[in-house]
Amino acid sequence: MDLAVAAGYSLRYMGDVERGAKSATMRTMNDLATLLDVSLGTLIVEAEELLNGKSKPLKKSLHRSKGQ
Repeated sequence: MDLAVAAGYSLRYMGDVERGAKSATMRTMNDLATLLDVSLGTLIVEAEELLNGKSKPLKKSLHRSKGQ
């Protein structure tokens, strides 16, 4: 499942955010954190560490069982 589609955002918008052409709002980041089943704080810390080259990407599966 594509992250942008699952979160309800367009592929273009998410691509712009990924490239740094647009900044994600707190609402967007909260939606993504919820979808990834992590706290907003964790998402922000992970992003900061990635930007500073201190961490590897957090691997989370977007595929969930039907019961979730």
